[in-house]
Amino acid sequence: MECQISGHPQPTVTWYREDYKIESSMDFQITFKAGLARLVIREAFAEDSGRFTCTATNKAGSVSTSSKEDLVRPHFVERLRNVSVKEGSRLEMAVKATGNPNPDIVWLKNSDIIVLRMINEFGYCSLDYGVAYSRDSGVITCRATNKYGTDHTSATLIVKDEKSLVEESQLPEGKRGLQRIEELERMAHEGFFSIFFLFFSSC
Repeated sequence: MECQISGHPQPTVTWYREDYKIESSMDFQITFKAGLARLVIREAFAEDSGRFTCTATNKAGSVSTSSKEDLVRPHFVERLRNVSVKEGSRLEMAVKATGNPNPDIVWLKNSDIIVLRMINEFGYCSLDYGVAYSRDSGVITCRATNKYGTDHTSATLIVKDEKSLVEESQLPEGKRGLQRIEELERMAHEGFFSIFFLFFSSC
């Protein structure tokens, strides 16, 4: 958080969260240079939320400015689910993320950034494949980041090509057909020996 301050003589600056005076430390870095007063929270947590006040004071008087900051790490309200589609299908993956300020969204496949059409509106983050191909298969991750933290959600995407679909659809029928042929051969074989036995017994 920062604010611009002017005054003569140069004022001293004090920061507060609610009624608590903030001292410069490893967690809270306070600077005032060239008229710019800045408070940096190195790692923000939900309990850091509240009204922050910057007060400037010199011999002539004092002035303050306040801002209520709800410090919110990114969080996925809706998460990705595993998807299996046929090659050539229309595919769009979407999730919902919250955070303040609004998080930056990055989509990845197997840790590599995906360069596709992305839409981020009202917390909804979507990845539009248009038409899906088998090469799109992999672990898909959506990562949300703002200055207060990061959250991510992942799922497995399987895009089946036509060849694998044909093999899958025909495989059960092929197994049943093979079993039927083996059964007929067994019956014919047993029938041959039965006839053979009856022929010799009659002689």
